[in-house]
Amino acid sequence: MERKESRITIRLTQSEINLLKSKMAEAGYTSAGAFIRDSVATGKVKPKISTNIVVIAKELAALATMIKGGSPKSALLDKVRAIASANAGGVV
Repeated sequence: MERKESRITIRLTQSEINLLKSKMAEAGYTSAGAFIRDSVATGKVKPKISTNIVVIAKELAALATMIKGGSPKSALLDKVRAIASANAGGVV
């Protein structure tokens, strides 16, 4: 990865700051610098993967393993409920 050696300072109005923060949140960014760099480099931003999505992906992989292993229907339903809860913002 190339080292970031150059710095730029920009001035924004409060409404522009609010818009920047809103767009960063929509794309999953926490760093304005990363968001702006991606915008400049590609003309678009890469959606960041939230931790909730990572949890859901792991739970789906576990569900697939349970299905292949012939787990009881009740255990599969419990796993599906846990995934649904994570999808709704709950903790698995």
